[in-house]
Amino acid sequence: MGKKNWELSFLTLHPQVFLKRLEVPFLYHVGRDELYEIDDPALHFLSQCDGTRRGLELTADHEFVSFCLEEGLVETGAAPHPRDVPVAEAPIPSLRYLELQLLHQCNLRCRHCYLEPPRPERLALTDALTITSEFTDKGGLRLLLSGGEPLLYPDLIEFLTATADRGIRRILLTNGTLVTDHILAKLKVDEIQISLDGWRKGHEQLRGPGTFDQTVRGIRLVQEAGVPLSIATMIHKGNLSEFEELARFMEEIGAIEWGVDLPCLSGSWNDNRELMISPEEAAPYLNFAFGGGYHGASEGYACGRHLLTVLPNGQAVKCGFYEKEPLGDARQGLMECWLRLNHIPLDQLECRDCPVLAECTGGCRFRADHLLGKDPLMCHLYGQT
Repeated sequence: MGKKNWELSFLTLHPQVFLKRLEVPFLYHVGRDELYEIDDPALHFLSQCDGTRRGLELTADHEFVSFCLEEGLVETGAAPHPRDVPVAEAPIPSLRYLELQLLHQCNLRCRHCYLEPPRPERLALTDALTITSEFTDKGGLRLLLSGGEPLLYPDLIEFLTATADRGIRRILLTNGTLVTDHILAKLKVDEIQISLDGWRKGHEQLRGPGTFDQTVRGIRLVQEAGVPLSIATMIHKGNLSEFEELARFMEEIGAIEWGVDLPCLSGSWNDNRELMISPEEAAPYLNFAFGGGYHGASEGYACGRHLLTVLPNGQAVKCGFYEKEPLGDARQGLMECWLRLNHIPLDQLECRDCPVLAECTGGCRFRADHLLGKDPLMCHLYGQT
């Protein structure tokens, strides 16, 4: 039996497809990182695609089932193939993206790092698992595993094993220097993001001598292993002439996303101001970026509408820049922390009358000169200066 005979086949959601009721119902494909908005009848139908019933028992909507089959969201089988199909229920606003800073320790001392000097704090494995479980149960989509350097987290493999098949896309954010074939063989994640801050000269100005070759080697290993690969680049005075070379490299390695940003004035960057450039000079380089992994504003609100960070000490914050403004201890309840976050409507911003506000969404609140102020980088990017 195949797609054409779905009425007589047992219908099952694809193993990488999960149902989420966020602000409205969605179907999420973890492997492709695609979110499909659906209505309540579709949610009801899909929640019954558990491999125990034939298509004709579930629906007569040929058009919708054909779409699901063509998109690879639903599978057919000649025999029952049971699968649990829960519907994760989110609070409003929904917490879709969680950055889990597993530890502060790092093997590099980057000149632009926004964190304070490395500290011994580390999130216990049991706490990391409890927080992640609450995140998945409440409709989470993307789990960003960071640090410090997460490859130094001693319980990383055990954590990844325990969180497999939970309906979230697990993305490892690494500097790439510690990636080896041995580690990749055990590193079952959905995506690896590696920081590459220029070609050899520009990258090593920020991250230190010898780091370029180590990072590129890590990138090549991830590419060869077939793990979806994304790249993050920070703009600074030493890499402005290297973006064309970087763009060619992104195409060569098949990067699914290239995030480009200007470092915010925080942490070590305060002591390396000779490498800083103005927002006006930096803005054009943002156009090199591509991909859809942005975790910023939505639905009439400024940045962070669906994002939260948990620090190595268990404290939840708006994002890593807001370490000194904790929302509470995520180990005692992630959602309680999330619901304490003050979400900023776009119509409260100083630039609320800007003609491109809906597209710009106000930019970064930390980079703005005050909480409701303008983000100068976005102003220059959109020509509103």
